[in-house]
Amino acid sequence: MANLLFVMFVRSAFLLAPNSLIVIEMTKTTALLAALICVTGLFGPMARAAETDDASVSRWAVNGFGTLGAAYHDEDDTRFRRSVDQRGGAREGQVEMRNDSVLGVQVNGVLDSRWSVMAQAVTRQDVDRKWTPQLTWAFVKYMPNDWSEFRFGRMAVDIYLDGESRHVGYVYTTVRPYADVYGRLTFDTFDGVDGTFQRTLGPGLVRLKLFGGRTRGDIYLNDAVYALDKGRTFGATLDWVGEELSFKLSWGSMVTTRDALNDPLRLGLIGAASLLPQPVAGQALARAGEITQSNRISYLGLGVGWERGPFSLRVVGTDMSMTVYPGFEGWGLGATAAYRIGDWKPFVTYSRSILDPVERRLDLPAGAHPAIDALRAGWEEVNNYVRHDQYTAGIGVRYDFTDNAALKLQADRIEAKRSSSLLDAAGNRTDARSFTVLSATLDFVF
Repeated sequence: MANLLFVMFVRSAFLLAPNSLIVIEMTKTTALLAALICVTGLFGPMARAAETDDASVSRWAVNGFGTLGAAYHDEDDTRFRRSVDQRGGAREGQVEMRNDSVLGVQVNGVLDSRWSVMAQAVTRQDVDRKWTPQLTWAFVKYMPNDWSEFRFGRMAVDIYLDGESRHVGYVYTTVRPYADVYGRLTFDTFDGVDGTFQRTLGPGLVRLKLFGGRTRGDIYLNDAVYALDKGRTFGATLDWVGEELSFKLSWGSMVTTRDALNDPLRLGLIGAASLLPQPVAGQALARAGEITQSNRISYLGLGVGWERGPFSLRVVGTDMSMTVYPGFEGWGLGATAAYRIGDWKPFVTYSRSILDPVERRLDLPAGAHPAIDALRAGWEEVNNYVRHDQYTAGIGVRYDFTDNAALKLQADRIEAKRSSSLLDAAGNRTDARSFTVLSATLDFVF
């Protein structure tokens, strides 16, 4: 079945994408899959030597997941993106297959009763419009007892609900995670350590996870790529999972060295200070000094999942703050309700997010000097392409036609009350707009 699905995936891509770029780049992941399988073969004898008395237990496993997606809208001068780490987007009047398409492979190995390893590679469109496979997971896990575990290596940043399976479309009811909420999470992975501790609490299981390490991320704004390098991330999650109800409280902070996003603005403020009267000159120097500080992005999230019979409901709420100049604060909310009828699951979904700049006084006069006017334009640009106020209301259906594959159809009505970084990757428009995005995906696991 897995082979059949992969053939379907590739064949459909050739039929729907005339330039075949998505298929050509996906072959890199196929090569990586072969390499991981070779690794499995190399370690196979070790695994068999370490097997328990139960010879039926497989010590090594290769799994994978993928999504073949298509999106369409007809709004002029708009590129719809699911995340700020994507360069391209769905343009008006064109079927875009690269936004949601992804392919991943995972190798799991159990060394003994306490030690195991995992490696995962994912390919999807990045900020350079490439499909280079990325190693998203590569860690060693140690379980000293039944109630704790420690992982060392590369892992997913587990902040939001389903944070560790963000790219596995099959686990979501909807076509994609809430773009308004998840789309501005700029870090997927980190290199470091985490520890999980769990206990039975009432009718469910409570788990506490602490994590920390180094991370990086790329974003695409205003027709340029910005790298947030040498970052540090740390945080904690608290989960309670019951038979019908589950909760997740999470907090995370990511700190990076100052990036080049606001360097022209910083240098311009310093240079223009001599041209400005007081107290505006003092304001300009103060704002320039703030830009030199490190950038901190902090998240606070609460997720709730409920399922009883054919009914299911998932709600995510987030609070976010950024010290990236001039500083931003905002919140996000997403909710999905579904009802299963056999293999069909119709659903409705809604999400909303707001991010506003923190007030930083800078009273630049208009028309005083060309350099001052350029600074005013730069100031407005920084505000317009980071701030947002956007909501999405959608309706769709999921059809699980096999045990490991699902077809999804979804229509989203998007309203941006002001400029949006998810709709203006190249910085073409800053006005409000409303439009409809039609999406279809084939999600599978193997």
